Amino acid sequence: MSFAEQMWLGATAAQRNAQYVMNYSAAFYGTAAIQMWKMGVEAPMAFWQAMARADSTPALPAPTPAANGARRPAAPTLEVVEAAPESASAGPSTHLLDAPRGGTADDLTVLSGVGAKLATALNEFGIYHFDQIASLDEAGIDWLNDQQPGFKALAKRFDLVGQAKAQLG
Repeated sequence: MSFAEQMWLGATAAQRNAQYVMNYSAAFYGTAAIQMWKMGVEAPMAFWQAMARADSTPALPAPTPAANGARRPAAPTLEVVEAAPESASAGPSTHLLDAPRGGTADDLTVLSGVGAKLATALNEFGIYHFDQIASLDEAGIDWLNDQQPGFKALAKRFDLVGQAKAQLG
């Protein structure tokens, strides 16, 4: 077999393998998307907290009768959950913010171990300032670790709380 034939066979095998991978990926992700759509997707806690702050009485559309007279399944009902009182700690701190104080957040990336992605994630949770990180206790670090897997290891490895306290002076 000549070198050109070997190259051609290798290229066709690679093309076939790429097609298999694409087909498998499309089937896998398509099935996963359908399952998530049917079963519902669990949103992060920050999303539900923001929704509770935005509106505590969601409006549901009125059910419409089926066209052929068949009985339709009941629409799912939403449970209205009252917001926890300010004294109860629902997360790492009762000092989570909806927006940075003064409209400007601290640059959390100056902390060793905090990159742009983690800083963005912390902002999404409501942590914008060094004093918020400095006030974290073990329960707060555990809560953030549940929301952002790996946070506990980063907090311990890089002493994020200590670094935040040092930034405050």
